[in-house]
Amino acid sequence: MVMSKSRYIQLIHIAKSQLGWDDDLYRQVLNDLTKKTSCKNMNVTELKKVLAHMESKGFKVVTKKRGKGKNSPITRDKADKDQLDKLRQLWIAMKYRGYIKDGSEEALLKWSKSQAQRLNKNVAIERLEWLKDSMLHRLIEQLKKWYVRVMANDMDDLYPDLAALTFSEADHKEFTKCIDRPFSSCSVEALEQALDFTGLMLEKYEVQNV
Repeated sequence: MVMSKSRYIQLIHIAKSQLGWDDDLYRQVLNDLTKKTSCKNMNVTELKKVLAHMESKGFKVVTKKRGKGKNSPITRDKADKDQLDKLRQLWIAMKYRGYIKDGSEEALLKWSKSQAQRLNKNVAIERLEWLKDSMLHRLIEQLKKWYVRVMANDMDDLYPDLAALTFSEADHKEFTKCIDRPFSSCSVEALEQALDFTGLMLEKYEVQNV
């Protein structure tokens, strides 16, 4: 999976929190691995090396649905577009952020089949287009809950490092605008905004703590 530098930095800070490393140990590990004490100064190859080391120490990136298919397509038929595309867009967004490994239509159909069968008195489905709007709505809400849960968990892990940064006045205004706790009560859109902001700020300011 191709990830941005900001996403690698997010994952490394999440790993730092989950592994229980203090800042001194964290900086020492970075230096031992890359001869650098800040992720900001690393290239993607170095960030991959750090993340791989953290995974070897027990950190696990939350991913499901392995596969190599292309992302689920946007519906062409306008009559079917609204609900079905909401479901597809959520699935692709989760793939983009690394929460699932397969963003394909086949993977989405497999997940939808298992969920719809459970919600539909054990009656199986064969195509997403055959689902009624009421069932699509229920699937969208199920996927939203999953997406919110994993994003909120990431923000809980990232928040201590984010809050420790010394922001400029302009960035502090954005911090108060974008970061709203508890994260588990936030919407999908608010959490996406919070994660995007956090990745940018960690990349921008992390070197200040060296």
